[in-house]
Amino acid sequence: MNLLNLLQNILSVISSAMLYPVMILLVILFVWMIITIGGFVSEYFERKRQTQKQNPNEFIESFSNDNILRFTSQEIQRMPSCFQEYFRELVNELKRDKSGREIRIEYLLQSKEQKMVKSLDKLRLMIRVGPTLGLMGTIIPMGPALSALSQGDLEKLSSNIIIAFTTTVVGLAIGIAAYYLSTVKNRWINDDIKNLEYFTECIMK
Repeated sequence: MNLLNLLQNILSVISSAMLYPVMILLVILFVWMIITIGGFVSEYFERKRQTQKQNPNEFIESFSNDNILRFTSQEIQRMPSCFQEYFRELVNELKRDKSGREIRIEYLLQSKEQKMVKSLDKLRLMIRVGPTLGLMGTIIPMGPALSALSQGDLEKLSSNIIIAFTTTVVGLAIGIAAYYLSTVKNRWINDDIKNLEYFTECIMK
């Protein structure tokens, strides 16, 4: 019986000690999510502006292996953002020896696609971590809240209940926002990958 009480006390201390780190992490993740949403809105308007300016297919079909080497840095800056870095690396590959060129360009394309997909990892992590931290922030104060209820300490009870509800709301808000951003950005990335593959085929044909 003494061992059981000892284990309960140890777990209670560990659980109580985790409440403040959980709350701090939720605040940090919420601030990070606000910053991410700002970047998302900026990218949305940038993509919309570029689409209205020139259709991606028309932009891609204007290239060939002959004229790609003649582009200036200012012309590269006017390209869609997903093309700029890849374009510079592709030009460097085209300037090299023709031996094994197709293999190197295929590797370059796959590396770029992998990097674009990897950019979603943080959002996918937030989809899981946000609600999980919110759940932890809900469960941890419930023990002290029930203890306060049995002792008739309504002030302590209400304080713990408020913490439980607010952490749940914040955690779910982070998860929902991350899921929405991940869904939209995944669609953008798939379109970018399709355009990069088409662009590469137009250059290599």
